[in-house]
Amino acid sequence: MLILLYEPSSLLERRFAKTIIKQERFFAKLMNNLQEILKPFSEQNAKTSDYISKSKKLLLQAGYASSEEDVIKYDARKLANVVVAGVLLLILLIISFSINMLIISVLTLYLVYKWPEMKLKKEIKIRQKEFMKYLPDAVDLLSICVQAGLGMDAAFEKVAEEFTLTSKTVSVEFSRLNKDILSGFNREDAYKNLILRNQNPDLQSFVALLIQTERLGTSITQSLDAFCDAMRTRKRQRIEELSQQVSTKMTIPMVLFMLPAIFIIIMYPAIQKIMVSLGH
Repeated sequence: MLILLYEPSSLLERRFAKTIIKQERFFAKLMNNLQEILKPFSEQNAKTSDYISKSKKLLLQAGYASSEEDVIKYDARKLANVVVAGVLLLILLIISFSINMLIISVLTLYLVYKWPEMKLKKEIKIRQKEFMKYLPDAVDLLSICVQAGLGMDAAFEKVAEEFTLTSKTVSVEFSRLNKDILSGFNREDAYKNLILRNQNPDLQSFVALLIQTERLGTSITQSLDAFCDAMRTRKRQRIEELSQQVSTKMTIPMVLFMLPAIFIIIMYPAIQKIMVSLGH
């Protein structure tokens, strides 16, 4: 199977490979060829609208490209992982077959198939936490830029530039929002796409504020000032809530680890004296 799937590079490809610093390894080429073979099955699987919408939403919220072609590649990658894992598990079953090994193999195949989806969900949670952490500072800086005389587009670009080292997620999302607006998207649609990429309550309130200000034509500076004050208050309340939960969360580690050590330190001298008095 490895011999059939491996495709040696031609002379022209070898010439181009000399200018490339990082070349694909054997396993990467093998997986790419396997994904190309399984692509028709992925296209059949991706015909259902529910699967496309679910996978597209996961890819979009994780920060990846989410077109229909990307969904097909994502599904082909999942199937390729299952095929490789299935071949390895089949070899193990042939070597030593048992009911327990069969159950473990089935569960392993299921985990291998679900692993890319689980990885995307984990990345989505990390992005949401990062956005929740740095969004108040980003909105505060945006308000300062608007008060300094910059327009909204220039202010978004400035915030994206300043947050390049602080938060990659905020920088990329604000830069993408600005590029959507400059490329001809309706401003309201660009704001809604930002919400689709990041499911965050604070961001939803911020986007609702921008849309309402755009529709009513009110002063964006005053609206941003009021929203920044509310964000600071909400952030302080969130920090106070977390600090109040510390004592409760520390109870279980103290009971499991600290109290037994304290009891040993306190009771050991008394137990030693008892043992000596009893003649042991």
